[in-house]
Amino acid sequence: MLNLLRADWYRITRPRGLRGSLWQYGIALIAVYALIIGVMMFAKTQAYATLSGTDAVEIPSDFGSYTAYLGSMQVGFVQLCVCFLVVEHALQEFKNGFVKSVLSARRGRLSYFLEKLLFSGVTSAVVTLGSVAFITLGGMIAGFSYAQADSPLVVAGWLAAFWFNTWAMAAISLVIVYATRVSPLSYFGAFVIYAGVVPAGLKAMAQLSGGMLSVLQPLRPLFETLAAWMPSSALSLLGRGGTLFSQSAAEVWGSSSQALVIAPGAQVLLTGIIWMAAAAVVVLAIARRRDI
Repeated sequence: MLNLLRADWYRITRPRGLRGSLWQYGIALIAVYALIIGVMMFAKTQAYATLSGTDAVEIPSDFGSYTAYLGSMQVGFVQLCVCFLVVEHALQEFKNGFVKSVLSARRGRLSYFLEKLLFSGVTSAVVTLGSVAFITLGGMIAGFSYAQADSPLVVAGWLAAFWFNTWAMAAISLVIVYATRVSPLSYFGAFVIYAGVVPAGLKAMAQLSGGMLSVLQPLRPLFETLAAWMPSSALSLLGRGGTLFSQSAAEVWGSSSQALVIAPGAQVLLTGIIWMAAAAVVVLAIARRRDI
């Protein structure tokens, strides 16, 4: 399994001509973040105030906290890059016939698919930490300020939850790849997962159950619960920053919510772990039943 992982990382990190997909997605992320930070820096200058015809306004801080800054920058971009990178790599191995070189024995098959799940986790961690490093450096150069300081435990918890849920999204994308093995469907499915289409649809159903679709009223708690326990929902909450770990369920989901939820900080951590495990079970089930 480790040999397969090393081989995968060699292919996505080929430095010659930056042909590895990790470099390509990484450069795209850096370009996006550099543009956003540059625009934010320009918005704080007198030149922007002059061009916009408004007076420059001094604000006490740019972001509520360091993790709030990370959340505002990372949520969305990192997940899209990781999901597409994992999908691209998995599809390439079918296209170039690499998968057929895997041992035909069931143990060899399972090792191959387990390695792909591990590969998606390592890739999620590397892209997450790389983006954190660049965003932090950009914030230091821009001179961004924070209203309050996060404790090391909050920062660690936030990063772990972000990584787990990003990994879960990548693992679910692998499920789509191995279930369909069709490039357009795989990319479309990964985008749907990234965009949070499923929880948005569940929330819409929950709202409609109180009006046009009143027949679904008994299912409203189920709709709201499923929507609240999706990786994209967890990542959306992480966009608030570390304050999420000190908030109550009522503060996050509202007192009228009928969802079965727990403390938000614990829930965003558990959500990623649950969906990673579920995706792993499905991938291994596909590995046992489908021919390579």
